[in-house]
Amino acid sequence: MDYVYKKRLTRMEKEEESTQLLSTKSNCLKWMSLLAGGLAHAMLASNLIFYVYINDIKARFRYDQKEVEAFASMLNAGIGLGFVPNLIGQKLKSAWVLAFGMVLSTIGILMLWSSTKMVSFYEDKSWLMALYFLISGLGGSVGYIMALRFNADHFADDKRGRVIAVMFVFIDSGMISFTLIYYHAFPPETRFERLLILLVSFNAVVYIFCMIFLRPPSSNIPSVDESELQTSGFKYETLQEERQILTETSFRDLLVNADYHLLAWMCSLTFAVSLLLSNNMTVLTKEEELSSFDNVTTLLYPPIVIVSALSFSAVSDKIKNVVSRITFLIIGGLFLALSSLLNAFLSSHKAVIATALVLAAIGTGLVYTIGPTTMSEQFHIDNFMRNWGIVMFMRAILIIILHVIFGAFYDIEIKDTDGLFCKGLHCTRNGYILTCVVSFIAIGLGVCLNFRVNKRRSQT
Repeated sequence: MDYVYKKRLTRMEKEEESTQLLSTKSNCLKWMSLLAGGLAHAMLASNLIFYVYINDIKARFRYDQKEVEAFASMLNAGIGLGFVPNLIGQKLKSAWVLAFGMVLSTIGILMLWSSTKMVSFYEDKSWLMALYFLISGLGGSVGYIMALRFNADHFADDKRGRVIAVMFVFIDSGMISFTLIYYHAFPPETRFERLLILLVSFNAVVYIFCMIFLRPPSSNIPSVDESELQTSGFKYETLQEERQILTETSFRDLLVNADYHLLAWMCSLTFAVSLLLSNNMTVLTKEEELSSFDNVTTLLYPPIVIVSALSFSAVSDKIKNVVSRITFLIIGGLFLALSSLLNAFLSSHKAVIATALVLAAIGTGLVYTIGPTTMSEQFHIDNFMRNWGIVMFMRAILIIILHVIFGAFYDIEIKDTDGLFCKGLHCTRNGYILTCVVSFIAIGLGVCLNFRVNKRRSQT
């Protein structure tokens, strides 16, 4: 008997040791996956600092404002299409999808670099430059979408907002780093092409790191004991029914879901506005002859976004049962609207420009962290890649439309003989009135969605 008991005890100890080892390995992979996800977000940052070199491209290639705004929109259209390779490659190993992203990123950036060696050739071929920006944006976003999906799965619902915020911090840290390098590490006459060489190297390293460490959650997760839930009086059948409905929502059903449309359009509109505000911050200072202030604005913006993202995501996680995440999105839209109003009518002094920038940064941090978290909770994490990918695609289309209109408004106001840069607050006033109107439309959609959700909860 003692022998049998000792044998069973030894076997139990081995099983416990194996379980602990598996748990430790799983936790290690989870945190390495989060680090890989953060680096993928930092890689995306290289596509979000267009505002740093927009004036340099315009002056060097002698493009008009509508053309450079088209570059920004195509770059972000590529980001919006990043979900497509992820959806197509769902049945493939993640490493193959990431390898495809690395190839696209390398091709796009190297083609942009080649344009700096043939300036005269590209002066009248802005469409070709726009294509390069599209490929570059698509390549940089493949890893970002996958990182968002895997890491949202790795952590519990009550931590998801903070996890997304942590990865978002890498975006802004990357933006700060690349901005500092652009302004201070390279000579002005060659800094654009040197930045591109740095980016192609950085992106390749990040993609290789992601191929090794960016993994989906392990399927060896112990399931909940059904009998335990039933004996505790928990409505297990109801839970299973709700989860099944959320998980098995078809694409056709999603398209006729009013709540999804309200949330998706609200996020897409606020994202498009926030990006247009950031992309044109140096255009605003240029028209007011305050370009010396660019070193401050371009470096001030990302840290404020970081603080906003971390603060509001933590608060939202704690009080989401009291104040809905949708309310936070509405507040973010309000910040963007106020920033647009200041830019349109009062931004002739540094203090006002700085205030508008702070408001835009707070709003950006809010919507970019609370948006994906809300989507994963409202329409289930299993459909997140598809649901959020549609939002990113809609965002890309809206960005193209807004940038083209903004650039057209600017070009109409040009009075200078060189036909490149406009001077005075009137140059961008109509463009910022447009972003203000779009922000208020997003706020209205959020109010409608909040009302529908609260009404539904009060009836249950």
